[in-house]
Amino acid sequence: MLGELRGMVPALLVCNAVVLVGCAIYVAVTGGLDISRDWRLLSGLVLGNAAMVGNFCFLGFKAAKIIRRKERRYAQMYGTFGFIARYLGAFALFGALITFNIINPITAVIPLFYPKVHYTVKAILNKEL
Repeated sequence: MLGELRGMVPALLVCNAVVLVGCAIYVAVTGGLDISRDWRLLSGLVLGNAAMVGNFCFLGFKAAKIIRRKERRYAQMYGTFGFIARYLGAFALFGALITFNIINPITAVIPLFYPKVHYTVKAILNKEL
């Protein structure tokens, strides 16, 4: 899992660069940098990336535990509860941070799609699709 994460680093950097360029265009179009408003763009991006890495690691650890389970029924239940816990935790965390105006919701959610983008582009380049 950590090897997969290390392999994604170049793609993550490219995705973050694209989002930062988008943020710069947004700031330019809305009339310049307003620190009281625009700092949430960067905080959303940072916390979104942290959530993406945490979610990826949590999923990897849960998958390893599911594979080690002997009975299919318990493995399925364990996987389902892990899935529910992951999404409820992310919903609660992002909901609280958005409610208290700590992060921008757009820049916080975009990094959660980075692994999907990475694996889709990787499959296309390797002609696996």
